[in-house]
Amino acid sequence: MSEFETLINTTDGRRLRSRDSKRKIVSAMLELVREGRIAPTAEEVAQRADVGLRTVFRRFKDMESLYAEMSVAISEQVAPIINKALSHDEWWRNFAQLVERRLKVYEVIRPYRVAAEVLKFQSSILHNRHLEIVRDERELLMSVLPAFLMEDKPLIEALQAVLSFDMWHQLRSDQKLSAQQAGEVVNKILSRLLPETRLSDYGSA
Repeated sequence: MSEFETLINTTDGRRLRSRDSKRKIVSAMLELVREGRIAPTAEEVAQRADVGLRTVFRRFKDMESLYAEMSVAISEQVAPIINKALSHDEWWRNFAQLVERRLKVYEVIRPYRVAAEVLKFQSSILHNRHLEIVRDERELLMSVLPAFLMEDKPLIEALQAVLSFDMWHQLRSDQKLSAQQAGEVVNKILSRLLPETRLSDYGSA
């Protein structure tokens, strides 16, 4: 093997190891947050990932950048649900489909979103990401509503509030409801706001 080939193989090996250790660190972070550790320390992450502390900070300059990577990983996980095309001709059926998907996503990301909500005031990255998520959720909601509803500004804000993560977390955490029960509550409120959707007849997330 030539020196050039040896150099290439060595470099490729380092890159693979780097990607592998980075993936292990992010996975460890996700596991800890999912288990209820709102703000895992670098030491805890390193121990769970089975890597040295120095490796954590070689891959991520600080814990904020690790949280940013965690946010990307979560977004990639739920993207197939969020980005899937709505499949109906009637707007209210698309709205019902959007509600069902959003509540499913909230249930998947709940521990991570709670952690991000707590830490967003300490991290400009997480704060900006929070603003992006809220903006994207609002735009998606607006995209399925018919033009005649857009004139009712209080209704739009009410829908945004009912379909917010804060509402879902309130029902699941503070009120101790199951996912099914929480979904039934959200759908009942939406059915009062938009009777034509008959969301109370739909199964919950």
